[in-house]
Amino acid sequence: MSFLIIIILFVIAWVVLILPKQREVKRHNAFVQSLAIGDEVMTGSGIYGTLVEIDDAIVLLQVASGVELKIARRAIASKVVDPTAVDAGDSADSGDEDSDA
Repeated sequence: MSFLIIIILFVIAWVVLILPKQREVKRHNAFVQSLAIGDEVMTGSGIYGTLVEIDDAIVLLQVASGVELKIARRAIASKVVDPTAVDAGDSADSGDEDSDA
């Protein structure tokens, strides 16, 4: 009976802890493979820049004019969303709400 409880606890731990982490790793691997030159990205350490060159394991990240950093491709955490595009869409929506009132 105690052996059955141990197996059940292992299965629960697998579903709650390990499975979500595996999904996150797969998602990040797919994201890293989808990177293209010219993408604005943020590294895991919070450095923002534009991808200038992409290799299998290394990318060149331009952080300022004439300043390029050589970093691991897997160190890219996310793409940067243009905040002006989001704000423009939000202000257009809020303008519609005011005109309806």
